[in-house]
Amino acid sequence: MARLALLLIVTIAAAALGGYAFLRQSLPDIEGNIPTPGLAASVEVLRDGFGVPHLFAGSERDAHFALGFAHAQDRLWQMEMNRRVAAGRLAEVLGERALDTDRFMRTLGLRRAAEANLEHLEAETRTHLEAYAAGVNAFLAARRVLPPEFWLLRVRPEPWTPADSLSLIKLMALDLDGNWRSELLRLGLARRLPMARVHEFLPPYPGEAPVPLPELAWNQRLRPDPVVPFFDALLAGGSGGASNSWVVARGAGGAPLLANDPHLGLTAPSVWYLAHLEAPGLSAIGATLPGL
Repeated sequence: MARLALLLIVTIAAAALGGYAFLRQSLPDIEGNIPTPGLAASVEVLRDGFGVPHLFAGSERDAHFALGFAHAQDRLWQMEMNRRVAAGRLAEVLGERALDTDRFMRTLGLRRAAEANLEHLEAETRTHLEAYAAGVNAFLAARRVLPPEFWLLRVRPEPWTPADSLSLIKLMALDLDGNWRSELLRLGLARRLPMARVHEFLPPYPGEAPVPLPELAWNQRLRPDPVVPFFDALLAGGSGGASNSWVVARGAGGAPLLANDPHLGLTAPSVWYLAHLEAPGLSAIGATLPGL
């Protein structure tokens, strides 16, 4: 019995050590050189004491490529889940319980809108998005052990595309679209009143003039009549939620400073990813959105 117990302990310890060694391989490489096809020149990536990557590249394209690589190193599962939410493809991973969410997102059509928008972007913007996607895909091509969420749910990520990035912009817009009730109310009122009267019910922010809007055409496909829950919508719009932005005309170095504070809920991992990009014609530091 003693030998059997010892053998069992040794087996468990070996399995634990093997699992630990396996999981360690899923952590990002932050030291040494990583040969990465697709770069025009080498990029230096320095991570500070907080883990924030500082990317020094010889061109804007390589900087965006390196950002995609860094995002994939640190936030690949977050990126994968968010693009599945936007595309209505959660059920492929989570099963039947995610079908309602998928139906809703496919009805909204964020992914279809992103693909349509992609056709109308300026060439420079498309180049940046393609470089970013190439950086993500370079990480996928080189990585043998993905974060544990992928193998626990048996998910193999597909190549990243510019449409995935645009989908995440629209997903963020949807997350911040807390005024849809008041917009339906505005549309319902416009069915019966001229816009000047509508502004009496839905005034602009104090101190601002009403935004000039055309007379809104009523869409007969929208049911029920949004004017029916009139008072409910007015009360719902009075929650006082807001974000803020500040601009200082001349900072210590003589250049303007911009700070934006979007009031988002706390999440783990965070919605944002801090990064610093330096390249000829590009010098930026602050919050980025993983996947973009």
